[in-house]
Amino acid sequence: MNFQQDLVAFALLIGYYLAFAIPIALLSSLLPEAKKEPTRKSYHIMASLSIIIILRFFSTWYSALAAILLILIIAMILVVILEKFKAAPVTKVKRSSKKSEIPSQIGFIIIVLSVLIIFFWGIMGNEYQFLIAIGIVAWGVGDASSALVGKSLGREKLKQRVFDGKKTREGTIAGALAASAGVFATLLFFSPLAIPGQIVLAITAGIVSSLVEASSRKGIDTLTVPLSVSFISLPVFFILKFFEGLF
Repeated sequence: MNFQQDLVAFALLIGYYLAFAIPIALLSSLLPEAKKEPTRKSYHIMASLSIIIILRFFSTWYSALAAILLILIIAMILVVILEKFKAAPVTKVKRSSKKSEIPSQIGFIIIVLSVLIIFFWGIMGNEYQFLIAIGIVAWGVGDASSALVGKSLGREKLKQRVFDGKKTREGTIAGALAASAGVFATLLFFSPLAIPGQIVLAITAGIVSSLVEASSRKGIDTLTVPLSVSFISLPVFFILKFFEGLF
């Protein structure tokens, strides 16, 4: 463990969250209700991209996890307190007529990051860090794209019982494409696979992400999508590495 390195990483992480979270909350407080969805989804993208700082700058998995838990628990407490003041910008980042979803979403993120970091970084080792990143990124960009496209362009609802009746085919396809693109970009920096393997893994992650997101209800996709993508990607990665070794 490198204390100085972890201290710098901790400061970077706090600076990153403050630099994006505060402007998003302020912007949302100024927008009419019909235009708040993009700012809500901006939080998802912000949270997902922070995984790059977490994986690149912290020296150990347990120092990274400790820092994340401290920041997120403090954030949850502050949000709960600020919700008591209706003029606080954070209360504006919510679905119409509903209580702010930020505390529950932070709780889901705590669970997801704890599970993924402990398993893929702590147990599996540094070389499997990228599986954490692709799960988080697939959720962040995939969910945001699915929601925005589905609400603005979605016409055909997914009628199968396994899916959330509010999700649309257009949104699901957009989510799959965006998640695949985001995962591929992430793999370019993190993955030990060659480009063909990265493409296959990215497409797989995008499809899994969109299907799980479409079947998840009441915001639980924050929990289900990253866990599903990361754990399903593990055996796919092993298969791709095996075939790469044959050539």
